[in-house]
Amino acid sequence: MTAAPTAPEQRIASLDVLRGAALFGVLLENLQHFVRPSYEAFVASPAASDLDRMALWGIRFACDNKVYLLFSFLFGYGVALQLLRSAAESSRFAPLHLWRMGILLLIGLGHSLVWDGDILTTYAILGVLLLPLRGAPWPVLRAAALLCLALPALAAAGLAALGDAGPRQAAELAYPIRQACFALAMFALGLAAGRTGLLTNPAAATAAAHRLVGPALWIGIPANAAAAWLVGRGAQGSASALGVLLEVATAVGAPALAFVYAFACVSALDRPRLRARLLPLGAVGRTALSNYLLQTAIGIGVLARTGLGPLGPITPPVGCALAVAIFALQVVASRWWLRRFRFGPVEWLWRGATYGALPALRAGPHSG
Repeated sequence: MTAAPTAPEQRIASLDVLRGAALFGVLLENLQHFVRPSYEAFVASPAASDLDRMALWGIRFACDNKVYLLFSFLFGYGVALQLLRSAAESSRFAPLHLWRMGILLLIGLGHSLVWDGDILTTYAILGVLLLPLRGAPWPVLRAAALLCLALPALAAAGLAALGDAGPRQAAELAYPIRQACFALAMFALGLAAGRTGLLTNPAAATAAAHRLVGPALWIGIPANAAAAWLVGRGAQGSASALGVLLEVATAVGAPALAFVYAFACVSALDRPRLRARLLPLGAVGRTALSNYLLQTAIGIGVLARTGLGPLGPITPPVGCALAVAIFALQVVASRWWLRRFRFGPVEWLWRGATYGALPALRAGPHSG
């Protein structure tokens, strides 16, 4: 295989900024599960206030099932760029891709030992399915995405029809099935978008934003509001009409808002003042895997064990403030690191394992 890792100076700033922004959403979402008691358990207690309930609803509305979809879209987009680069270099893509997914699987399995919400294992397994799709035309990719988005709702409808005869594990399987189906759907859409360079062409991205963001907001806001309300009513994994409504609302609303986030961010990068404020997020995006694992270490190793100490549990509003503070530190630390090193520590090891030799880690005198 003649392929080599992408040099830092060849990276696309808009994609790194999007990854950084998505990682902030991941932290906001995952903190509710890291802490003890979880936000859901705390909000169900008599100690919860209206502000606590509003904050949890806001996280569910803005983040749940949206940020990992954005990451999934970017994953597919990145694979499309690797395909284009591989074709340009006449290298064999399939063996290299399978090897990369195998290494990512090992990282994900290690991560899942400490955090049952790991997404890397799912990405690694589903990433293999991108191989048969890599040459598929847009109508096929679109159909595959729509089918994957519809499958959880169809499964929920089938379970609701079975009623008491349905499997008791349905509630436990509802979220992982949805997560896998939605991730594969966004992989396919990201693959299609990456072929056209949609997010790396400011003019094309702005035109698409003007055409799509309005309808996506009209669809996404009510659908996600309904989904957040249904989750609060206990519809998650329920073999009932409410469970089916939740899956339909999520399938419609989550991708809509995920695309709004993507186009809003790319459009903002086309404005000099906003671009200057958003570019620091790119440092987190360049080290996204390292920062993702670091968030778990902080959440599971520190916050889940200590909470706020004598001040009591971490409530949803306090958790949002902590997420902002933690992510701000990640931005500062990532920029400091990349002024000295070319890759994040985990990215460096992953690249070394992928290509059979560790790339130079130290940055040159003009980096950063």
